[in-house]
Amino acid sequence: MRRNEPWWVAIYLPCAFALALLFMSVFFQVAGYWLSGGEDVIGLVKENSLLYLKVAGVGFIAGWVLWFFNVR
Repeated sequence: MRRNEPWWVAIYLPCAFALALLFMSVFFQVAGYWLSGGEDVIGLVKENSLLYLKVAGVGFIAGWVLWFFNVR
C-alpha cells in the first residue's frame, strides 16, 4: 500500500478479483457439467449458488491482500 495511491484502487482490485473468480467458477463448472451430459444447467447453478458466493468472497479477500501488500 503506497501512501499516495488513490483509494479507488482499494475497491477496484478486490471487486475485479471477486468477479473474475465468480465467472471462472460458474463457467467451468457449467462447462464440465454440460460436457459430461448434464441436462439441467439452471438447476445446477441454483443448487451451487452459495458455493459461487463463497468463491467470490475468497476472491474479494485475495484481491484486498494483493492491494494491501502492493502485489502487481
